[in-house]
Amino acid sequence: MQPLKDMVELIASVGMEAVREKSIKLTEYAVALAEDILVPLGVEIVSPRNTAERGSHITVDHPLFGEVTRTLWERGVIPDFRPPHGLRIGLSPLSTSYAEVELGVTAIRDALTELL
Repeated sequence: MQPLKDMVELIASVGMEAVREKSIKLTEYAVALAEDILVPLGVEIVSPRNTAERGSHITVDHPLFGEVTRTLWERGVIPDFRPPHGLRIGLSPLSTSYAEVELGVTAIRDALTELL
């Protein structure tokens, strides 16, 4: 129960508005990275572009993402595969850094590039 209590206290201390603001910034950054390094490889961003229409995640789609998922698992990256061939990139605004977003999207790019 203590971890839950600590999380509730953290959210209360910063406020939900700040949490949502960070969520929006993280997803905007993830979308920008995906546009720059994944879309040229044939990846489609299937999440709404309007931040008011999405939560703290984006979903990208490519026919090879089933195989990419296996590769990422082998490398210690835990993807969130969504059949038939989507990857959901979940971003926790209280604990995810911009550097981690970049590492995750880059890992997807690297695994996909090896299969193309």
